[in-house]
Amino acid sequence: MIRVILILFLLISPANAKCKYYAEADVVNDKLINKKENYTCKENDNFIVQFATEEKYQHAFDQVITWVFIVALETL
Repeated sequence: MIRVILILFLLISPANAKCKYYAEADVVNDKLINKKENYTCKENDNFIVQFATEEKYQHAFDQVITWVFIVALETL
């Protein structure tokens, strides 16, 4: 069951990235030389990382961890 949830989460989570591209080159006799391209992307953290690390979710994260611990103890 956990595998199914994990697979669904990975398939559903969008890949949001902010990308920037720039290139520069020297032109000599109508030819490009020393061409340099730069492509950088900044991806946002997925929800699990945000939920575990951001302060605005800290109280909810603590409650989730507590409940997971209680349920794990009950199953033993």
